[in-house]
Amino acid sequence: MRYVAVVLLALLLVACQTQPPQDGGTISSIRQSLAEADQDARSRPKAPPPEVTASLMPPMTVSLGGGGKRIPDKRFDVNVSGLAAREFFMSLVDGTPYNMVIHPQVDGEVSLVLKNVTIPEVMQVMRDVYGYEYERNSSGFYVMPLRLQTRIYQVNYLNVRRSGNSQMRVSSGQVSETRNTDAVGGSTSNTSSSETLPSSQVITESDADFWTELKLALDALVGATDGRSVVVSPQSGVVVVRAMPNELREVEDFLHATQSTLQRQVILEAKIMEVVLRDGFQSGIEWSKIFSGSDTVSIGLQGADLTATNGGVFSIGVDTGSFTALIELLSTQGNVQILSSPRVSTVNNQKAVIKVGQDEFFVTDVSSTTVTGTATSTTPEVTLTPFFSGIALDVTPQIDNQGGVTLHIHPSVSEVTEQDKVFTIADTIQELPLAQSTIRESDNIVYAVSGQIIVIGGLMQETVIEEIASAPGLGDIPFLGAAFRQTEQTARKSELVILLKPLVVDTPAAWAESLAGSARAMDRLDRGFHIGGSPRVFGTEGEVP
Repeated sequence: MRYVAVVLLALLLVACQTQPPQDGGTISSIRQSLAEADQDARSRPKAPPPEVTASLMPPMTVSLGGGGKRIPDKRFDVNVSGLAAREFFMSLVDGTPYNMVIHPQVDGEVSLVLKNVTIPEVMQVMRDVYGYEYERNSSGFYVMPLRLQTRIYQVNYLNVRRSGNSQMRVSSGQVSETRNTDAVGGSTSNTSSSETLPSSQVITESDADFWTELKLALDALVGATDGRSVVVSPQSGVVVVRAMPNELREVEDFLHATQSTLQRQVILEAKIMEVVLRDGFQSGIEWSKIFSGSDTVSIGLQGADLTATNGGVFSIGVDTGSFTALIELLSTQGNVQILSSPRVSTVNNQKAVIKVGQDEFFVTDVSSTTVTGTATSTTPEVTLTPFFSGIALDVTPQIDNQGGVTLHIHPSVSEVTEQDKVFTIADTIQELPLAQSTIRESDNIVYAVSGQIIVIGGLMQETVIEEIASAPGLGDIPFLGAAFRQTEQTARKSELVILLKPLVVDTPAAWAESLAGSARAMDRLDRGFHIGGSPRVFGTEGEVP
């Protein structure tokens, strides 16, 4: 009985333990995965100490060709004129530990004067000047004839064609109308179409067809004459080139430079915020106070590490970009509302688009078709167009060799509401739902160093807020209720601010920094779940992420 009582007591204690979180452990699993990835990015195999290496690997002597330990190449002078190439190559290695094998088809004469050179340097000169190709192994050189050769190269890239388009347009209000009249079988049909003319317009297009461009470039380098050819297989990622040896070296250099450029990757982290301005800043955010003493450009911050001091005074030191510090500075001039915090990665010269919102269809054009015959009939035609309401960010990066990024940035924040309009078409009164769109967008091309912050501001908006106060019950009386109601309208100014930080991913440290940022985002998400997911509004006393 005593043993049974102990077992029951143990089961009771286990049942009284705290229950696991109700979110199913999803966030914990993600955080654990990020931690493991961060540890893997930071950890790299290190070479053991020299004494450990010496104890693990005893001295080893390998005899190749001339045998013995490697002797440094001796330097000498060369002075020949009209000497047969075969005799020159054979005499070059006479009395040296190098071997020389010459193909039977190698011929010609050479003339050159060189001073203080080594045998490998002479062979390089013979290749560059006379075109004598050679291969070097552990024992010596193989001299090959100047003839067409075939090489196979592996190119790693997706077999896709990608097109992109960004457009910013300001309508002028002018309408261009076109009328068409067709007569078929004794009947006449009249149609008309209209188009709104833009007062200003910016269109940015990109077309990435890598394999087609690669084929054209290689054809330009090699050509298609005298047996030369280029075969490109996008499906297998293989390029086969048949050309002369010097042309093959140019192809190899070109493919190496192309591959290294394509593999550059950048992580783009953005903060899209709306700052509701206080009374003292109704003309807009005073950027001079925020960026006082820093290097700035017309639409961007070149990068700063900002620290706050007591009394609301801020100082800026050019070092690294910091979202948190900028949000703190902006909160001194108004309430900061973070609308979106997108984060996306893309490779060099590839467009990345972030879209958060919804599409809704509205009437954008109403036309009519009149057919005249035995009887006249008019048929109305209504055109519906989708309108996007939300946040869209379009970014295209170009990464240089120094870690700098040239960015085409097209942010857009739009809000579309329905507005009813009454029309009379063919003596018929129709009420149509039309779109009333409020949009704030810009189109910029900027340059930043990896890790710096680009600031886009000046997108202001003024809204009127109407507040109605009335006596309970009396304000709802028809006709008489207006005497017991008081309406107050308040104008509110806000400015849209976009912070964008590009991070070029070319080192393990950059990947580790990116993973750390993702981990911090998951921590904030976890805290949001525990506090009920309150909105992220930041003022003077608000919490800064």
